[in-house]
Amino acid sequence: MTLNHKFASLLLAVSFGAAALSLPAGAENAPNVPLSMEEIQAKRKEARETLMVPSLEGIRGIAYRVVGYKNYEPLETELGGILKQTGVPLFVATNLKPGDSPVDAILQITFYKTASHTIAELSVRQWVSLLRDPKSKVQAVTYSDKVFLAAHEPKEAVTQLGQDFTRDFLKANAGKSTAKEGKGNKREASDSKKEKKSAKK
Repeated sequence: MTLNHKFASLLLAVSFGAAALSLPAGAENAPNVPLSMEEIQAKRKEARETLMVPSLEGIRGIAYRVVGYKNYEPLETELGGILKQTGVPLFVATNLKPGDSPVDAILQITFYKTASHTIAELSVRQWVSLLRDPKSKVQAVTYSDKVFLAAHEPKEAVTQLGQDFTRDFLKANAGKSTAKEGKGNKREASDSKKEKKSAKK
């Protein structure tokens, strides 16, 4: 399977998840077989790790909010507490003021109902440029995840989604502090050499 085919297959799995979306070579005419819940979750996890986690690298600030649930304030508080582990500046999106920067990402958890389920979906929007036209700047969803919600368990859904996002964020930005430390060590070494030179003079 080529990279483009894998990309398309994973995106379809995230969006629909209810049908078999990748078929072996030569099996295009084979009937679709419904995926189990475990297989759907595995597809979504693979899609996040392969396609979405890299987009979290270098984010310097996050605005967040919860929508679609009547009593959303405690859920936003829960989400904010989890996101503190990212180590970047956080802002409640509805309280965001001009000049609150840098905010590179808007994270939103949306609650909505289908015919048979209540779903909580986390999405992250960032400003991106189009590959075909790098001068065109647009806001797009670069990361998403969702969970099916059991009755009266919105907090559990927010906790799971927030923790999964935070884990992916830390994974994408692993080693950044090490890189900074490395630069600091180089500066210290450079300063030491300068001191030795001035001492010789």
